[in-house]
Amino acid sequence: MTRKVNVSQDTLHQYLTEHGVKLVRLAELTGLSEASINVCFNHKMGSNGKPRVFTPQAIEKINEALPKLADSISGCLLTFAPKNKKPNRKGNVYDPALVCPIKNEIGRHFNLGFFCEKVFGWSKSMKHNILESNTGLAYGHISKEDVERANTELTAVASVLASYRVIIDIDISDM
Repeated sequence: MTRKVNVSQDTLHQYLTEHGVKLVRLAELTGLSEASINVCFNHKMGSNGKPRVFTPQAIEKINEALPKLADSISGCLLTFAPKNKKPNRKGNVYDPALVCPIKNEIGRHFNLGFFCEKVFGWSKSMKHNILESNTGLAYGHISKEDVERANTELTAVASVLASYRVIIDIDISDM
């Protein structure tokens, strides 16, 4: 069993934001609405004039959902297996079959534009050319190095989320 690291809801939110994890996935796994997740993470003012925070019951649901989210992210690992292993004229080998898993699986858990820029180093136009514009010359140009970078990020995020346990922040709950 993995040793759990106690974190505040703000630390969890910061981590999810820094890695582009979609909060809607956390909402789905907790059974909470995406709106309530957002207002509590952002400490929006409630009707009583105090910043909103997660209730102990919501924190319990989040703690139950984090390992599930981690498992789901781990299930997005990519396998580089191009059908045509011959390099192109520049000596590069690409696997266009990975376009769908990146868009559907990784895009389900992460903000795809953010992920492509952070992990692959692709600009918005490059992301569009590689993942969306199937008539362009760059469509499907996903290299083995891209797959390795994606898998490293997915594994790291999944392991951190699996190790997190959100605790009630006394300072925030007193607000």
